[in-house]
Amino acid sequence: MSRTLPYAALAGLAGVLMFAAFLYVPVLGALIMQASVLPLLVVGLRFGAASALAAAIVATGAALVFLPWAMVPVQVLLDGVPAVLVCALALRSAPGLGRGALPAEGAAAWYPAGHVLAWLSAAALGLLALFALGVPTGEASLEAVVAGAVHDALTSVLAEAPVEARAQVLAAMPAYLPGVFLATWVTRITLCAMLAQALLARRKVASRPTPVYSALDLPSWQVGLFLAALAGGVGLGGDAGYLAANAAFGLAMPLVAMGLVLVHQAARLLPHPGVALGAFYGLMVLGSTAALAAVAGLGVVEVMIKRRGPQGLA
Repeated sequence: MSRTLPYAALAGLAGVLMFAAFLYVPVLGALIMQASVLPLLVVGLRFGAASALAAAIVATGAALVFLPWAMVPVQVLLDGVPAVLVCALALRSAPGLGRGALPAEGAAAWYPAGHVLAWLSAAALGLLALFALGVPTGEASLEAVVAGAVHDALTSVLAEAPVEARAQVLAAMPAYLPGVFLATWVTRITLCAMLAQALLARRKVASRPTPVYSALDLPSWQVGLFLAALAGGVGLGGDAGYLAANAAFGLAMPLVAMGLVLVHQAARLLPHPGVALGAFYGLMVLGSTAALAAVAGLGVVEVMIKRRGPQGLA
């Protein structure tokens, strides 16, 4: 561990500086901040979860220097916790090898990428719980508090904008903003983890083989959690229904990834797969929530089919 500590320290410092970039370079900094978890993931996937934890601890200390103190727990939750979780899971042996067994060279001996993604989406429920506990609602509902906070923030930011333009922006804001944040958080961590693994594999220093993403599979419990949250969002009222609907957004992202695997497999059967995929992603952007829901539905169907097959894993 002492050999890798300098790398962990550098990764933690780099991560915080990237996270703090939005304070100093408003537009470009916001983009840099999206990759602030990448250094922690690189050092963790290279040297192990203990190095990721050391990097996260260094990042927390550096955050006390470079960030307002109120932002320190935000940095820990957005970067430190998911980096340690992903590295700890990704470098485990596959289920069934036994406790303490060392993975072999084959990718099948390592913890499945789909299971890592499922646990990451489940961890997003912890963020939602912290949000629910930390919002002072009084007599207002959670949805009303969120809508009021968004209205006040946008009204302040767009104070100089025409009334019509301000109204259009407010109308375009999603009602389930916490759920959109959870989905973005899961997606951000996933993409950074894939990039970290690709960088390490390119230099031939990765601790595990790069997963075959086209063979992505999810555990049944993840689908069950998503369907339960979806049912709660539809059937429950008040704060419980609002929280369940928001939870469904975060839990949907692994299923969206599963559905996208099917879309890419189908596109490869066409004469011009690149054109087809470009058109598909364009429709996804235009279709927004409806398109994502359709792709997540494909993912649910695919997982259910795999579970019914002879090779299905519970």
